[in-house]
Amino acid sequence: MSLAETFLSTAKDMLMMSENIKRMESRVDKLTEDMRGLDRRVMKIELMVDLAKEESRGRPPKRLT
Repeated sequence: MSLAETFLSTAKDMLMMSENIKRMESRVDKLTEDMRGLDRRVMKIELMVDLAKEESRGRPPKRLT
């Protein structure tokens, strides 16, 4: 294999890796957004559970402002 062929092959591999990295980056961004949404949902569920516990103990629930 000549030096030019090696260079072109390496350049092609680098371009492919760059595209793969960009694709992975967009997937990680999407996953991050999904995780933030799940975190918000879990916090809401925890709040609902806490309010239900307080209500079952006979205490009036706390007011959220």
